Amino acid sequence: MEFDNNQHFVSRCPFCSAEYDLDGAKVIGEEDDSTMVYVTCSECESSIIAIVAMSGLGIVSLGLVTDMSENDTKRFVKAKGISSDELLQMYELMQKNSSQAVESLTKTKHK
Repeated sequence: MEFDNNQHFVSRCPFCSAEYDLDGAKVIGEEDDSTMVYVTCSECESSIIAIVAMSGLGIVSLGLVTDMSENDTKRFVKAKGISSDELLQMYELMQKNSSQAVESLTKTKHK
């Protein structure tokens, strides 16, 4: 999917209403008829992740405000998902002992 200046998706910053400079948009990932784009506002430096997809009705876009950097976003897109068993294990661990849950989940020992 290619973008041109005639396509308007999430065109203004939700914080300062400045118009995005789409020349600075970074493509994070593409799949079938959708593209994930990382855009930073040149005025207030807030960032969004926009998902732009082609559907039977035309182009659909959804923007999500984020505090992640472009590199963080790329890393999370490539990361494997969490299984339902892992989620249940984390929930049970936090219910049992919330003070040690983070240490147990990350397997990091604090001195």
